[in-house]
This record gives sequence, C-alpha cells and structure tokens, in this order.
Amino acid sequence: MPQGSALGPLLFLLYINDLPVNIHDANLVMFADDINVSISDSDKRMLQTQIDRVVAELEIRFNRNDLVINAGKAGAKLFHNKQTHVLVKSLVTFNNMSVDYTAEIKFPGIQISDTLKWHSHVQLLAGKLCKVTFVIKSLKGVLSPNLIRNISFTKFHSLLQFGILLWVGAGAELLLEYLEFKTE
Repeated sequence: MPQGSALGPLLFLLYINDLPVNIHDANLVMFADDINVSISDSDKRMLQTQIDRVVAELEIRFNRNDLVINAGKAGAKLFHNKQTHVLVKSLVTFNNMSVDYTAEIKFPGIQISDTLKWHSHVQLLAGKLCKVTFVIKSLKGVLSPNLIRNISFTKFHSLLQFGILLWVGAGAELLLEYLEFKTE
C-alpha cells in the first residue's frame, strides 16, 4: 500500500490489530506505526529472558507478515531509580540487528528520562504553555471572554492534563525495559 494513501492507515491497523494478543510477557502500546513494548521484572536475569522471548515473538510475527522495522528509529530504554549504582543493560537484538539504548524516550507527547524524572518533559511542556499563553493574551482584546475561556481549556489545560496517569507511576522501583519499534 503506498504511503499517504487514504486506505493505508486503516489497512495497516487491521493488519497489526491482533499483535498485543499474540505477544506474551509484555505490554504493548501502539499508535499509528509506532509499537512500544514494556517489559518489567525485579530480577535482571529474568528480565533478559523475557526480553529474548518477547523479541523472538515479535520477529516471528513481523517476518511472517512481511513487516519491516525501521532500524534507525528502533530504540531501547532501561528505566531505573537514581540509586542504582551498576547498570547492566540487557542485550536487545531484532533480526540480528542490535537495538541501541537512548538516554530519553519520547513517548507520544511525553519526554521520559531513564531515571523517570520529569525535568526534560517539564521543560518541553513549559515551552508549549508559553506559546499558548502568548496566543491567549494576544486574542484577549479581540475575542469574548467565553471564547478565551474555551481556548484556555482546549489548549492550555489539555497540555497540562495529557499523560497525567504516567506522572503518578513515576516512583516505580522495578527494572523496566522499554523497546520502541517503528515500521517502514
């Protein structure tokens, strides 16, 4: 299916819709052509075993369906608390390709660091909120207070509330591996 076609996204979603049901020992989040996999365990050896099993399931599924992973956009992330002194990152390979680790991951709309701190996300959010505030102030003399209020709720408040459920779980002490794959 050519990229940019009207039916492309629908057919792609139908094509991979059952992927989360067929992958065990992991949580999958899919958004458009991004597939995010999270695997967690408190034991590093068990974590490596789970990663190997999940990646093998993904390889079989993707190869069987002729889906190609964009190697340049695949990444892994090891989340940990700051007190962890020795970090041994699991080996992640997909179709004999080593998946590199990154310091930060940009989950749709949220910037997450490996220590689950929110500094980089807050910086990104502050920039977005400043822009929205400027627009609202610029429109204050032109639009009615009711429209300004609506713009405030649709733009400003939605940015603040987006991903709020993730903010709550920021103190988890499990070792968590996060893998991201993007199809071509």
